[in-house]
Amino acid sequence: MKKFVLAVAVLACTSARADGIDGMGHVSIGGGFRWLPNWWFKDKAAAAGTPMNPGVDGGPQAIASFGLGVTSVLAISVNLIFGYHGFSLARPDGLNDEYSSVTAGALIGGRLQTTDVLFKGFMPYLELQAGPVLSVLGGPREMIPEKAILGLSAAGGATYRFHRSYGLTLEVRYLQARNAVPEISGINVGGVWFSAMFTIFFPPAPKSDLAVPSF
Repeated sequence: MKKFVLAVAVLACTSARADGIDGMGHVSIGGGFRWLPNWWFKDKAAAAGTPMNPGVDGGPQAIASFGLGVTSVLAISVNLIFGYHGFSLARPDGLNDEYSSVTAGALIGGRLQTTDVLFKGFMPYLELQAGPVLSVLGGPREMIPEKAILGLSAAGGATYRFHRSYGLTLEVRYLQARNAVPEISGINVGGVWFSAMFTIFFPPAPKSDLAVPSF
């Protein structure tokens, strides 16, 4: 917690000398890999006699981010997220039960971001968000009901703004969200999201001198 507060203070102090992101909008679109550790679920599945088969703990994900700066360091941000993961459980008869896990949601919150740190165009940020997340689990014998849950998310990343209107963003995001597989246990449907995104900036209009009406 102390490290997070220190990071926030550094971001705020760094941008205090300039307009920063005030009035600037952005749209970022990209994707990457979602790491979905499920140690608890694996233990419970093994105890139930249906161990999870070895495989990649995660799958592809996509993200779209929208934001608008309201102060020199603070932006209101909205993210649309989508992730997929497939896994299988080994049955006692030697066959496998195949499962699919789809997570989609809309997150809203705030982003602390500064500009031109270390070198021109480097824009690190921290973000906290929450919002509705839909989890859809597909099982072999019966459809598991869709579940709408509250997702909590924290992210850190950086954008390299190589042009006034364009940049490249790398981000790591943690999403807290859970569902359940009947007769086994709860399962993690959030995970850690590693993303690369292309960002488009919408800079504010240049400030002009105050117009004085003539008489």
